[in-house]
Amino acid sequence: MQLGALIVTGALVMSPRVGGAQSLASRIQSAASPRVQLEFPARAGVCGDGQSFLSAGGGSSYYGNVNIVNGIPTQECAPGPVRVVIDRADGVITDIETVAGPLHPADGATDLGTVTARDASDYFIALTRTTDGRASRQAILPAAIAEGVDVSPQLTAIARDQNRPLDTRRSALSWLARDGTDESSARTTQTTDLLLGIARDENETQGLRRQALNLLARVGHGTGIPALMQLASDNRDSWTAEQSMRALAQSDDPRAREFLRKQVRRSDLSDAILTAVIRGLGGSQATGQDIELLRSSFATVPSDRARTSIMEVIAQHGTAADTQWLLDIARDVQQSVDTRRRALDLVARSTNGATKALTLYDTMNDPTLKEALIRIYGQSSDRASVDKLISIAKTDSSYTLRRRAVASLSKTQDPRALQALQEITTR
Repeated sequence: MQLGALIVTGALVMSPRVGGAQSLASRIQSAASPRVQLEFPARAGVCGDGQSFLSAGGGSSYYGNVNIVNGIPTQECAPGPVRVVIDRADGVITDIETVAGPLHPADGATDLGTVTARDASDYFIALTRTTDGRASRQAILPAAIAEGVDVSPQLTAIARDQNRPLDTRRSALSWLARDGTDESSARTTQTTDLLLGIARDENETQGLRRQALNLLARVGHGTGIPALMQLASDNRDSWTAEQSMRALAQSDDPRAREFLRKQVRRSDLSDAILTAVIRGLGGSQATGQDIELLRSSFATVPSDRARTSIMEVIAQHGTAADTQWLLDIARDVQQSVDTRRRALDLVARSTNGATKALTLYDTMNDPTLKEALIRIYGQSSDRASVDKLISIAKTDSSYTLRRRAVASLSKTQDPRALQALQEITTR
């Protein structure tokens, strides 16, 4: 069945219940208090503390004020109905608070009691279509967690509607991707097609397109990965390709990782896309194999920007072997001075970087590289670095470099540095 047909079907299914939603809207509108509360049955998996937060199921989607420790809320998450508190000002809805679990009355609110899940869902879906501001986005949560109600056709329509607030559309997209958990389900296929369509639409905002690409990496246990790889391979739109690479980099799907490994070997990628590949390959999902691949690719990547990205990724990895590799780059006279200086700057951030760099100073001919080394020695408080600075300040043939060393010594509290400075100034 086509997506458009599903939307029409969803509208037809809702039509007999419009009266119920209108009746609920009338009750809310005519309530004496500007604050109104109501309850309705929650779908399976929804729990909360009844006062400040709820979980929409799946063990990771929490809404409200919740303290999370190691991925688990410290408050009890008990099953129970949904309670919604609606705040109004001059008849306009300004805030919608949704919790679940054991119910507690809201202070100063008109309590409408329990309503049907269908009436509640229809009412809140209507709000997302007619209300602007924060309430439009907030209305999606209670609509989506009502028992026995499938709002995916309505959320799809909202996500496509460019006349709706951007935050509301983003929330609709997130819910659709979150519910698309079955790799083989028709809903997951429809959601994947929706995300792909938005990602490709140049008339959409880049923020929404970027969100669609990121959600493609997570929907349906990898259903969106092939589409992302295709988008990343299409260089006709470099922005889409770059953002697709970034989305793939956040995935732990083996296909995504292998795709990135192949891309880093290509010579026809733009700087922006290749940089996205490098940073993705060396990101939070990086393995030792990935780091070694980046090291071995350093000599063949086509630009200084790509080489700098590799060095930065290696530096963030931060092992002793990584620091030594950067030092080897700094020693390599075949590299540009800028590349060698950047390697030294990255060494300075590593543990024991100054100690490992002590032997480099006397082998360097370029003054800018020697200045970089002086900065590294000055950032360290170890004895060997201070001794090296004293030696440079007293004996280097370059007046400029001697002054740099003196400036670094003056920032330390080492008694030997202070004594050396006195000796130098009294000459």
